[in-house]
Amino acid sequence: MPHDDCYTLVLGADAGIKSARNVAASLAQALSEHDTIGIDTQTLSGADITTIQTLLAARAKAEQLGKSLEMLAPIGPPLLDVLASAGFLSPGQGHAGFWSGTDEHEAGH
Repeated sequence: MPHDDCYTLVLGADAGIKSARNVAASLAQALSEHDTIGIDTQTLSGADITTIQTLLAARAKAEQLGKSLEMLAPIGPPLLDVLASAGFLSPGQGHAGFWSGTDEHEAGH
């Protein structure tokens, strides 16, 4: 559950390659205006590897800016399916915690 000072960005509809530019713009705007952003994907109707790449790029940008970008649970089924099939949820995968909200990478900072 997001805290009061956490801005929630809802990614709805299709966030795949056809919408990648819009998704990236929404993430960039959220990062320019807020310090803590929670990404809600529950109403997502479509996702692909581009969605994952866009979210990871936004996460890296947030870290550079000293801001926080987190995924809100539960993750929408279309994104969850892509994450699982691409191996992003495997325990040894470097970003696995980002998707589950238990990011060990962040805990190390």
